[in-house]
Amino acid sequence: SLGPSAGPFHLIGFFCYAAAWFDCVFTVMAFRIAKMFGVLYATVAVMFVLVGMNFQKLMSDAKDSTDKTGDYIAGVSCLLVSLQCFYLLLPVMTGRGKLV
Repeated sequence: SLGPSAGPFHLIGFFCYAAAWFDCVFTVMAFRIAKMFGVLYATVAVMFVLVGMNFQKLMSDAKDSTDKTGDYIAGVSCLLVSLQCFYLLLPVMTGRGKLV
């Protein structure tokens, strides 16, 4: 069910759920290459679920229109994924470092 004030972007949430499902499949394949890639894809899948829930206003208070809880949770998940990508940039591009 949608949040009471989901707005016109609530359908994007379903596309985010589909992307999360595809990332779950990629997670299984990526764990075979390197555990770090598998962790990254699993985190991206969780991020897409949280962003989709935020688009559908499922993480915000229905009675308070100024509640930004869902925005903060989705933003922190996006920050976590971007930091993981930054951490992987150096070993992948240069061949130095560990890909555990």
